[in-house]
Amino acid sequence: MKSFEEKLERLSQIVEQVEDSETPLDTAIELYKSGISIAKECGEVLRGYEAEVLTLRKQADEFVLTPIS
Repeated sequence: MKSFEEKLERLSQIVEQVEDSETPLDTAIELYKSGISIAKECGEVLRGYEAEVLTLRKQADEFVLTPIS
C-alpha cells in the first residue's frame, strides 16, 4: 500500500504527463482515470485524518486542569 505522500507524487506525475502535448489522447484519458481514482483515495485518507483531529480536539476541550489546593 502506498503512502499518502507517494500517492500525491503519483498525481503530480500524472498531471505532468496529461499536460504534455506529446502524450497521446488515449493514454491521457487512461492517466486521467487513474488520477481520479488516486485523488478519491487521498480524499478518503484526508477525511479520516480530519475526523481523528476533530475527535482529539473534542477530547482536549473536555480536558480540564484542576489546581492543586
